Amino acid sequence: KGHPYDNARIESFHSLIKREMIYHEEYRTIDDVRVSVKWYVNWYNNSRINSRTDWLQTA
Repeated sequence: KGHPYDNARIESFHSLIKREMIYHEEYRTIDDVRVSVKWYVNWYNNSRINSRTDWLQTA
């Protein structure tokens, strides 16, 4: 069962992906969007500088 805070977290992520990627590109097909979103999620989870790594970029 979901928790109300789960919705806030995903809404925050949606806001980030739109600001940092979607609004800066023009996509020709839905497949182009899928490829970009897949790349962004991988980058966000593995390479983005964040507080989980004490603000250090991963190697």
